[in-house]
Amino acid sequence: MATMINLSIAGISSVIGYSACITFFILHNYPSGVLGMISGTTDGLTCFLHYLQWKGKLREWYDSSDLMKICHIGISVATVGLLCLGYFTTIQIMLKIPMMPVSGSAVISMVWSIVAIRSGIFLMYHSIKYQGGGENLLVDNEDSGNGETA
Repeated sequence: MATMINLSIAGISSVIGYSACITFFILHNYPSGVLGMISGTTDGLTCFLHYLQWKGKLREWYDSSDLMKICHIGISVATVGLLCLGYFTTIQIMLKIPMMPVSGSAVISMVWSIVAIRSGIFLMYHSIKYQGGGENLLVDNEDSGNGETA
């Protein structure tokens, strides 16, 4: 049930991201369009992972090392979104660009930067979750370096 809800949310988010990409390219706000494309692609990959998990074929397509690479993609997308958010926030504060017209708005790009951060974090979270079946994979418990033995 939870996988189906996550599948639906990721699918809708992917469609919204691609729709925003097309819309902002038509309105000549290219940074927001690119961020919409990044968000849509990342959410599409998350939706695909949910679909494979729902069908029980995730392990046939991806092993743990592949899911870790997908996690790195999520980290990269979240980092790009964070950098864009910092850039557009700085531009907005320094130049005080008005929100309208849409073609020159830095505020809309700030919003889509936040959406890209969300997409990257969700991809990272779900790839880690599907990699280890719910256990904490960010900490290596085998060799903690503190002299304790298990």
